Amino acid sequence: MKGLICTALTLLLTIGFAEEITLRGGGKIQAPLLKDTSDAIVADLGFDVLRIPRQEILSIQNTVADASPSADITDHLYTILSPAQVTTAEAAECYAPAVVVVKTASGLGSGFFINKEGDLVTNFHVIQGEKHIAVTRFISDGKILRRVVYKDVEIVATAPFHDLAVLRIKDFDTEITPVIFEPDEDLKIGETVFAIGNPLGLERTVTEGVLSQTHRNFGGILYLQVDAPVNPGNSGGPLFNARGQVIGVINMGVPSMEGLNFAIPARHLKYILDHIDAFAYDATNPESGFFYPDPPRRPGKFSEENKEIKHAE
Repeated sequence: MKGLICTALTLLLTIGFAEEITLRGGGKIQAPLLKDTSDAIVADLGFDVLRIPRQEILSIQNTVADASPSADITDHLYTILSPAQVTTAEAAECYAPAVVVVKTASGLGSGFFINKEGDLVTNFHVIQGEKHIAVTRFISDGKILRRVVYKDVEIVATAPFHDLAVLRIKDFDTEITPVIFEPDEDLKIGETVFAIGNPLGLERTVTEGVLSQTHRNFGGILYLQVDAPVNPGNSGGPLFNARGQVIGVINMGVPSMEGLNFAIPARHLKYILDHIDAFAYDATNPESGFFYPDPPRRPGKFSEENKEIKHAE
């Protein structure tokens, strides 16, 4: 069943069958026909249906439209596609294999593949200060879900300000399922969204909600606010829209509040991938993933009242 669903979605991504309808006033409409009778036709506009009387139509021509934009100018690091709207269950079944567990000595988070070459995205804070990272994939083998752990993980790029990191696994022998992105950011408050992640280590958990706000400012960065349940372990996981496109990267929530969670907009991630050389990981760079502790204070220079207050971890 999963294969049929994913195959259908792939066809929607690659080929769009439509008719070009020429109207008496000179206008043209390109859309699939839902109904064709002697007195009228019904065209599918995607967001609505349109009934057109026969007397208003000059001609109808069959066309095959290529509905799959190619990968952006990012050397195929990610894919931009515009599929039709699907249910959360259908999209989750197709793209859950793209979601992984990112584990370090200090904890775990989520991540997701952006291409078939093994590149994946997670939050910077998930790997911050860590030298040894493990990535766990979930591979369907009939009715069995196999866990495959990769310990040879390369840090490709980091962007601490946006809390994003790009990793790469090596020596994989099964095909990777990557996520897709939307061509242009077209977010609407109230639209359905869903997240896939590993809260508290519970792998590939799917939660659904709505986009509560598209521009929520924290520390000079605009975040997406969602009410889809998010918990520790979801960090770095993808946030999808109703078309199965990634629109954000989950990175934080308010533990004491219900339904108050946030994601980094996908436009920031795509910018980093488009200019990945500028964010390339460098072990000699203090902002490239290693944690550098403050030097010890000179004794006798700070009183108890004036001692430095540490930031909460």
